[in-house]
Amino acid sequence: MRTNCCSHKVAKMVTLALIAVLFFSSHVTAAEFKPSKPITMVAPAAPGGGSDVLSRTIAKIVADEKLSPQPMIVQNIPGGGQAIALTQVGQAKGNTHMLVVANPASVAGLLVAGKGAPSIRDLTMIAQLALDEQLIVVKSDSRFKTIQDIISESKKKENSLSIAGSDQADRVCSRLFEKAAGIKMRYAPFNSGGENMAALLGGHVDMMWANPPEFVAQYEAKQVRPIILAQENRISRFKDVPTFKENGINLVFKFFRGVIAPPGLSPEVIAYYEAMMKKLIETKAWKENYLAKNMLSPAWQTSDEFTKTIGNSEVVFAETLKELGLIK
Repeated sequence: MRTNCCSHKVAKMVTLALIAVLFFSSHVTAAEFKPSKPITMVAPAAPGGGSDVLSRTIAKIVADEKLSPQPMIVQNIPGGGQAIALTQVGQAKGNTHMLVVANPASVAGLLVAGKGAPSIRDLTMIAQLALDEQLIVVKSDSRFKTIQDIISESKKKENSLSIAGSDQADRVCSRLFEKAAGIKMRYAPFNSGGENMAALLGGHVDMMWANPPEFVAQYEAKQVRPIILAQENRISRFKDVPTFKENGINLVFKFFRGVIAPPGLSPEVIAYYEAMMKKLIETKAWKENYLAKNMLSPAWQTSDEFTKTIGNSEVVFAETLKELGLIK
């Protein structure tokens, strides 16, 4: 009996020791992950747009604040409503040195791309960083002073007015606006907010969908002016710009901005980049030089929370894009 008792005690001690070894080994592994080469930060659009601005802002803050032992190198991959870039990221399974900024267009672009493109849910969500605003912007000398001016002229003749957009998120906004106002417009697709602005200033389109980072420079130069906001309430920078709801139009569009990564990443890698992004949004540079300057709202979400947001967004976009006949 004494021998059996001792044997049981020894076995129990060995088991506990193994558990301890495994526990501490897993934590050492988590702590040990660090990028061993430069990190590619993909901007899924041409230079000049909101995604490009966000990508370069992240890369600069990471470098200035020494948040990574390796630099971030921004790579612009425009086209396909972000689908080209996101497909490349989706094909880079297990790549621990690649990130890409994401917004609602990321979800819509992959839905429209269809066969051959990954689902947004196949990728790895790292974190949501902020919420952007969605507005309709016209040239400063435009004959349109209010959204009602646009609606009134559009009702006289279908497709008589054109509105520029750089992705399927803008296309969905246009459709929601058309439905709510009972009008039809010509949607002019471009590859980026920068191209949208060039078309607007060149007189090739009547108006454009834009986030503040895409038009704030031209606004300050008095070249353009926003006339309507797709949000519940007015924003401080544009106190005189009304919302769609104030005009009796039921349109609110939450434009999230976040960071995602290739599929197949370990929990340790996800945790590393999530922690990096959390440190990033707490910096003065992020709060003052990005959020305040570009009129975005802070809206942090962890990897798990952002995964849910992406999933919900995909459902909404799928319904609208089917209605538009862009997907089956």
